[in-house]
Amino acid sequence: MAPLSLRSVLLRAPCARFPFASFHSSTGSLRTRAAERSQTGASVSSSSDSTSPLISVRNAATSHGQLDVLLPLPGVMGLTRLGLDDANASVQDLIEAVRHADASLKAVEIATTDGTKLARTVRLGELTSMPFCLRLNHVNVLVESDVAAMDDRRAREESVAFATVKAEIERDPRLILPLHEFYRMCHNAGAEEKVATKWLRELQRRNLVVHFDRSRNPQLENAVILRPYSLESVLTLQNALDSELYNIKHDRKVKERQLAELNSKLKKLQQVENEVHLAARRLPNAQKWVGLTSLTGFYGALMYCVWDVYSWDVMEPITYFIGFTAVLGNSFYSTITKKVCIVVTVETILLG
Repeated sequence: MAPLSLRSVLLRAPCARFPFASFHSSTGSLRTRAAERSQTGASVSSSSDSTSPLISVRNAATSHGQLDVLLPLPGVMGLTRLGLDDANASVQDLIEAVRHADASLKAVEIATTDGTKLARTVRLGELTSMPFCLRLNHVNVLVESDVAAMDDRRAREESVAFATVKAEIERDPRLILPLHEFYRMCHNAGAEEKVATKWLRELQRRNLVVHFDRSRNPQLENAVILRPYSLESVLTLQNALDSELYNIKHDRKVKERQLAELNSKLKKLQQVENEVHLAARRLPNAQKWVGLTSLTGFYGALMYCVWDVYSWDVMEPITYFIGFTAVLGNSFYSTITKKVCIVVTVETILLG
């Protein structure tokens, strides 16, 4: 078995790459199960093998979801280059590739940096997005991904693709570019729809194109106007805006006519409401005055008949007036309170 010291002279074996037609899929994200390392070179070990030696290697793959590492395999002299290009490959495929490169391995496992063993159905795209530990017999190999370098490389590639799209737009002799052609141009440059939308805003910020994404005119909404400050583009844009302005004015006139009709109906309803309120105030007032006048006239006529015409004595008219007033009072009480007027007598109190 070859020594594991990295200072010795190492013989590099040919790159071992294994294409796969079909792979397993992962059922969960690995990021929640990976612990951050507090410092570079920290020891990674499982709960049962905390004294295993640790070797750190770096994933040199240029794309996300790929693996390209140099592994110190026990049964092979020097470092063996192991590469997997398919992001849909699983942990099981990686283990099989390692065993294929070194048949003398007795134990091959893949775990997180905190020692949690990973399922063999985890995809390579999720595995390479975080540091992981590859256990080769009693040796732990920490595989680290250069995330910052990958992000920087991705940003440079996006910048180059944007420059390509920008150059194509500047060379395009047309005044109006259909929106779907712009997205197809960005797709050919390797950009997704979200990135293409961001590029479109950036081109508008640089005054290279104009796109009315909120216009109700389908011709403007589905078109990108190139070179908006040129005379031809200004005339084309003005014609398009004139037609849209005509539609807006027409819609405004329709809305104003509908608003005038609603205001007319509202005025009629307000007039009816005022008439109802006035009638509701007049009728009760008239009834009150008629009733009060009738009672006053009745009492006056009765008093005239009692004292002046018939000349009755004092006690009988007074008793008559008191009884009649009590009847009217009970009637008013029942009308106002909607309750029956109950006269409480001494007999009722004693019996109750």
